[in-house]
Amino acid sequence: MFKPLAALIAAATISVPAVAKVDPGTPQLLQTLTEYGITIEYNPTHCSNGYAGRYSTNKVMSLCYKGQPTAFDHDTVRHETMHVLQHCAALRRGDNRGIVPLAIDLNERNQWVSSVLRSGQITEIKTQYPLRSHQIELEAFAGAAHYNSNQLATLVTKWCFK
Repeated sequence: MFKPLAALIAAATISVPAVAKVDPGTPQLLQTLTEYGITIEYNPTHCSNGYAGRYSTNKVMSLCYKGQPTAFDHDTVRHETMHVLQHCAALRRGDNRGIVPLAIDLNERNQWVSSVLRSGQITEIKTQYPLRSHQIELEAFAGAAHYNSNQLATLVTKWCFK
């Protein structure tokens, strides 16, 4: 299952203009996640509920896309990888709450998020998610915008592999 999306993403990297933010490191990021033990599901049934992607603490990442992956799909992989990192950070810190922000200091995290995302994006995220999810989602959206796939693969290796 991994190879079809990786091949499509690799093909999209060549055919989409650079301004589209298609990330050439996405196939390697997916490989790193798989090596860590993440099960990647492509277009599972819950995709029909409007999800772009989802990560659960049982180490399953769902990716929802149609046809050739777009820049949005690459961004979804980075966003869901941020949730993997948040989960790995919680495990490494002995925190059993599941997915928690990577950045422990709330003020530093909010400053960083504000430096990466526009205020309108922050407002939109807060309207789309319940209050209890704001901090993890804001950090995940900012991380997906800030880091490329190669950087995230390095962070997965640092935080998730023992």
